Amino acid sequence: MYIVILFLLSCDNKLEKGGRSVSDYIDNVIIGDPIVIEISEYDKVSIKISSDTLYRNNNGNTVMFGGVYADLFNDEGIKSSEMHSDSAIIYNNTDSVRAVGNISIESIKGYKLLTSEIVLYNDTKLVYTDKNVTFTSNRKDTLYGIGFWSNYDMTSSKILKPIGVIN
Repeated sequence: MYIVILFLLSCDNKLEKGGRSVSDYIDNVIIGDPIVIEISEYDKVSIKISSDTLYRNNNGNTVMFGGVYADLFNDEGIKSSEMHSDSAIIYNNTDSVRAVGNISIESIKGYKLLTSEIVLYNDTKLVYTDKNVTFTSNRKDTLYGIGFWSNYDMTSSKILKPIGVIN
């Protein structure tokens, strides 16, 4: 009995100076205004992602939902695009991000991608989807297709299966 009481008294999850630990939140759900996560490669931010709600699930990945917004940065650490989605999963082992639902990516150079699901690869700074896409160039040309690869600023992009008719 004394050992159990001693054990319980010695287990304190609070951070010093009144801070809160993730373990203080029920079911590892954190609601913020907003919650921001920075993913870096070689001391340079490559993805800065925020949302209203964060959930750290059992297999170690982080789920964000409610107004997901991300800034995407090039190799020099300069913002090249921004993304909006309904939700996102951050794969903690690779720092890649899968965004799902009403995806919009707009580059600072004027390119725009609309789709339902994408993967942002942190290490190579590439965007990929195998879903339907609408891609608008900086000259306002609109292309449709299935599947898409691009760098973060969308200056080098490819629709894998273009759809449409040329008159």
